[in-house]
Amino acid sequence: MGTFTEPEVVPSPTQDSQRLRKAFQGWGTDEKEIIRVLGHRSATQRRKIRQTYQQLFNESLIDRLHSELSGGDFRV
Repeated sequence: MGTFTEPEVVPSPTQDSQRLRKAFQGWGTDEKEIIRVLGHRSATQRRKIRQTYQQLFNESLIDRLHSELSGGDFRV
């Protein structure tokens, strides 16, 4: 199993939400960017990102992840 590493300077939930939104746009999904954001945040940080994403974009981050990653081996 991998080791959880948190970046030295953790971006704000707003910055992470914007990065995720950008990863969803255009042709295809940038799965690597999604992993870079969510894979290096604690459960508490991910909860704040989920709440911030909902406030900023008026859509559920969980629903968007399900939609964008439905064809792969990713589990939300």
